Amino acid sequence: MYKIVNGIEKIDKEDLVLVTEDGRTRGHVKQIRMRQCVKDIGKCNFPQRTVEKWNALNNEVVTSQNVHNFKEKIDKWRHGDRTL
Repeated sequence: MYKIVNGIEKIDKEDLVLVTEDGRTRGHVKQIRMRQCVKDIGKCNFPQRTVEKWNALNNEVVTSQNVHNFKEKIDKWRHGDRTL
């Protein structure tokens, strides 16, 4: 999800998630929203499964400068260092 939100992965992120970078959300600045799914198959795809997990991360993790830095920070976050 980090690569999609930050435009590193060469796919059109607007087809997958709705990124709200307007600063009016609680939590971090790169919150994403779920798209409406009409069919059940859409409810089990990658973006729908990861929205809640992504939005639960803190600002320090999602604003990492590169993938390596993101992986280090998310590992610390997962293992209980929620303050970073």
